[in-house]
Amino acid sequence: MEFFEFYSALQYVVDAFLPGTGIFGERVQELVQMLWISIIVGAAVYLAALILGGVGLTAMAKREGKKHKWMAFFPLLNTWYAGYITGDANFFGQKMKRAGLYAAIVEGLYITINVISVCSAFVLLRYPLEATELDPLTGATVPVITVNLDLVPGELKWLFEYDLWFSVGSFILNILLIVFFFVIFFALFRKYYARNPMLMTFLCGVLPFRGFVLFAVRNNKPVDYDEYMRQRFEEMRRQQYGPHGPYGSGPYNGQGYGGQPQQGHSEPFSDFGGKPQDPFSDFGENGAAPPPPNDEPFSDFH
Repeated sequence: MEFFEFYSALQYVVDAFLPGTGIFGERVQELVQMLWISIIVGAAVYLAALILGGVGLTAMAKREGKKHKWMAFFPLLNTWYAGYITGDANFFGQKMKRAGLYAAIVEGLYITINVISVCSAFVLLRYPLEATELDPLTGATVPVITVNLDLVPGELKWLFEYDLWFSVGSFILNILLIVFFFVIFFALFRKYYARNPMLMTFLCGVLPFRGFVLFAVRNNKPVDYDEYMRQRFEEMRRQQYGPHGPYGSGPYNGQGYGGQPQQGHSEPFSDFGGKPQDPFSDFGENGAAPPPPNDEPFSDFH
């Protein structure tokens, strides 16, 4: 999936650096050149992301004792494998099994449609036609390159006729894929980046940085997200109210009226040396929650 996002973004970048002559034939050549450069550079970036993501998934699978680690290095299979490592995911309060499999199927359909679209662009550009259209920003008429259907062979005209359907289908499948990615990666990063799983899920599900993010968090130790959040909440409560909670240690926080020591007030913890027993002592010194795991994902790049 990420390749097509790199490919689409690179078209705008490459087009900005092309000379942009006004001659029709040269404009067609520049358009073809832009597509080829976008494909080559996009494929290189995607290959790097695929390898890095495979290394990240392999490290997680090894830590959890999962088999078939080779799947982490292949498109589609790596999506299924991410769901395999995650296990049962949560989808609007309901457990979803095989979320990785569903995501891989949708991703396969998405890739198929986009491959057809990219190939059709090269095929139809063999039959160019110069036309004009209204620029919505300036209101001026500008020249554009379109397809001369009179020259397109009959067996290839379906590529042009179904171009709109390809775009609609790609958009719908992309939305479904984002939903499945959110289900899978939010569950995964609840274990491997409990500090902010939503951020990492956004980078993997919406933006095309899945491989880089998985590589960045590969050395993190899995944690129980609910227990981690409970300890963080307890630590915040202690920092705000102190060890005795929001109401202090007595009716007037150990003081009488006017801030004077309360007469006849006995120390409720005198049997323990004047210090309260800390019910959370198992979680760290002085009841403080243990520090969060050293799971800074981009430490390798400092």
